[in-house]
Amino acid sequence: MGSVAARQREQPPRTASWEVAAVQLVAIAAAGVVLALTTGWDRWSTGPLIAIAALAIVSDLMSVQTAVAKLQVSGTLLGLMLAAVLLGGGPAALIGVLTIAVGWVRWREPPFGLGTNFVTYAWFPLASGAFFHEATHVLQVDAHQLGYYFLVLPTFLIGLLLNWGGLAAYQCYIDRSSFTRKIRDVLGPVLAAELFSAVLLGAALFFVVKTGTIGIAILAVVLIIFQYLVGELLKSQQRAEALRRKATTDELTGLSNRAYFTTVIQEKIAVAQQSGERFAVMLLDLDRFKEINDTLGHHYGDVLLRDLSPRLAACVGSGGLVARLGGDEFAVLPDVAGDVPQAIKKAAEKLLDCVREPVVVDELTLGIGASIGITRYPDDGEDVHDMLRRADVAMYSAKEDHAGWKLYENRLDRYSLRRFTVLNEFRQALESEQFVLHYQPVVAIDGSSVHGAEALVRWEHPELGMVPPNDFIPIAEQSGLIGHLTHYVLERAVAECKAWRSEGRDLSVAVNLSVRDLLDLDLPGQVASVLTAHGLPSDALHLEITESMIMSDPDRALETVMHLRDLGAHISVDDFGTGYSSLANLKRLPISELKIDRSFISSLPHDESDLIIVGSTINLGHDLRLKVIAEGVEDEITLKRLANLGCDLAQGYYFGRPLPSQEFVRLADLIGASAHPPLASVESLPSVPRRSQAVL
Repeated sequence: MGSVAARQREQPPRTASWEVAAVQLVAIAAAGVVLALTTGWDRWSTGPLIAIAALAIVSDLMSVQTAVAKLQVSGTLLGLMLAAVLLGGGPAALIGVLTIAVGWVRWREPPFGLGTNFVTYAWFPLASGAFFHEATHVLQVDAHQLGYYFLVLPTFLIGLLLNWGGLAAYQCYIDRSSFTRKIRDVLGPVLAAELFSAVLLGAALFFVVKTGTIGIAILAVVLIIFQYLVGELLKSQQRAEALRRKATTDELTGLSNRAYFTTVIQEKIAVAQQSGERFAVMLLDLDRFKEINDTLGHHYGDVLLRDLSPRLAACVGSGGLVARLGGDEFAVLPDVAGDVPQAIKKAAEKLLDCVREPVVVDELTLGIGASIGITRYPDDGEDVHDMLRRADVAMYSAKEDHAGWKLYENRLDRYSLRRFTVLNEFRQALESEQFVLHYQPVVAIDGSSVHGAEALVRWEHPELGMVPPNDFIPIAEQSGLIGHLTHYVLERAVAECKAWRSEGRDLSVAVNLSVRDLLDLDLPGQVASVLTAHGLPSDALHLEITESMIMSDPDRALETVMHLRDLGAHISVDDFGTGYSSLANLKRLPISELKIDRSFISSLPHDESDLIIVGSTINLGHDLRLKVIAEGVEDEITLKRLANLGCDLAQGYYFGRPLPSQEFVRLADLIGASAHPPLASVESLPSVPRRSQAVL
């Protein structure tokens, strides 16, 4: 009961040209000539002709698309073949052409596809009818003999091959594929159903011969009703399949989802309990994905995930499984044994290499990394939930240590408990004022005086001790509490700065803003209220932003920055040289300071390339009438090089680590009283740890 039409819905690799049109016109003209020459073989009976035409046309209009080789369930082919054997090739060809013409109202084939259908649906009924007529003539059989009905099978096969062959030839020309492979791939899955249609055609022919035109009408009604019922059944199956896919597939990426992955692992555990098999589960989390979303927008993040997902699936292979659990987190069941460490390591590193391949979105090249946590059954868990939880613990440990991947170990679980505690107690910490500010001096390049300080927030947890910023600032951003933390820091930093100035120290204070802060149009009003409440001049407050923050919502963020500058506060571009630095941004931002990122400063004594970059950046800043601050100064050689390059201010462990307010004031007084950094002579100040500091 199947019939195929060339219904193109995708842009073909090769465009049909006038040559195709010429071939189609010649083929249709040739069909007309053959029809004229064989018209004496045909029976042009009006009643049967109308009844079979109605069957073919209505069946085509009611046809239902299936998932098998783009097959359409339809009685059209059966009707045309019935016309070919009962009426002859001419009437059957006429019904075929009429069916395609009327069907265009629904299918709307493009011109060349429509032409191919006209040619095919004219020739295969015509050729089938001619074959059946000649075969019955040569064999001297008629409707009263069994051989007459046996001839239906070869007649049907000829029509079927001409139908599929004509359309396949056109498709092969368009997509440049192999004709034999196309026939095998398309006809193979449905050949049994088509042979059943041939048997059904023989039975239908016998019924019609015995009952006449009334039989054709009855047959047409029965077949159309049958086709409708089959169509409804197929639609129901397709809806059920769509619901199943929706329940087991991630909508954005097309990968398996958490529910399906969990089911697969549960089934694998059940098998492993009987067989003793060992296997591994990996949890992969993208690095810097949040920065892409916040900076460029969710469109870029979605495109990146859609591009990455098939690469991950290909990397794992057909023997494994990749699922998206949500956000930028993926679960992987690699096709390796869980008791072969080298195989696990190779699989993890292959995944990391796959993720590191750059992705181009709207002409912007995006580079990301990933962290992977790995658990093994049954060593690290006996159910899927334990395995995923512990893989998550290992993944976060790998992320914190920049290790790429890590196997789960019992000792790592304390990090998970610590993060959970931090998340639950963050809001309470704000209310009970557990957060404290430490201040790092910003010093004149000759080391003679302190101009101000950068306020850095710390969490004095009553049980966990001093919690570093890396452990709670991402939580504050993700939970939406970063605005409350920023206001908390502003209040205390402005109050401290006012106290310093009241004691005769002409110092300023710098506070870091986050992406969410810049998108808050109420922020300028809050800053103005804090300055007024404490009586601090607005020019004593420096607000530090990064260029990448502007990229998340340029118009809104720029509006906030403009209002902050209108208050009289200084705007500093932090971490300059990393992320999305551009001259266009520098020109339009109302900034007064440029802070060169520590990654360029730390290698200044031994890296001539960084020396050139830093020198050029300083000159650029001065040309734009900006003050330039170097971050991460840790030794005298670096300081001297910066002085020779004309840098204005410096900040780093060479002058002092971040300190509580009273100790900072003491340090500032000592620096002001000496032409050189005084840390080496201050015994009461602790030694300087050589580690990076996260900032708010």
